[in-house]
Amino acid sequence: MDLSREFGDESTPSNGLKHPTASLFHILFRSLAIVAYLFGSLVFGKFTLTFVMVVLLLAADFWTVKNITGRLMVGLRWWNKVNEDGTTEWVFESRKEGSAAYHSETENRIFWSAMFISSLFWVILLIKNLLGLSLAWMVVCLTGVALNAANLYGYIKCRKDAKSKVQGAVGEFIGRRMWSQAFGGNQQQQDSQQTGR
Repeated sequence: MDLSREFGDESTPSNGLKHPTASLFHILFRSLAIVAYLFGSLVFGKFTLTFVMVVLLLAADFWTVKNITGRLMVGLRWWNKVNEDGTTEWVFESRKEGSAAYHSETENRIFWSAMFISSLFWVILLIKNLLGLSLAWMVVCLTGVALNAANLYGYIKCRKDAKSKVQGAVGEFIGRRMWSQAFGGNQQQQDSQQTGR
């Protein structure tokens, strides 16, 4: 895989899994974090070791989704940059127009399903620990909610931004077409009438 290409320069046909390794890691880190949370106390025996393991897996998942699987699986990328004046700005990118053939509906479903299911899982566990007043485990769940929610928010905004750009381009095309038919068409009729005389 050539990682030196510009974002959106990919051109591969669109059936099945185009990026099986990315799809695997998209699910692997978040699944391992959940398994470590559920069974870590049994395996490691100590809360501290379980906490560290879950947080490391959540961090690996966050980084992988944000920097690799989002770009490869759904053609979206986001980041937050700090300007010189100290303000922050969210930046959203989507795969270039005309590269829709690169999209895989299977990977698209895997990506979004895993994002929503894991976020829901961490929210449910957070509520469970909140009701049980288990403050130590609540911190682990808060970390899971925060990292999953940040990625989910970033990609939802990215997807909306991409759709608005497409709608804007379509609207502009239709507007130009209608303008040329309304005014350009009359000019062509006048030209043809003048040349016919």
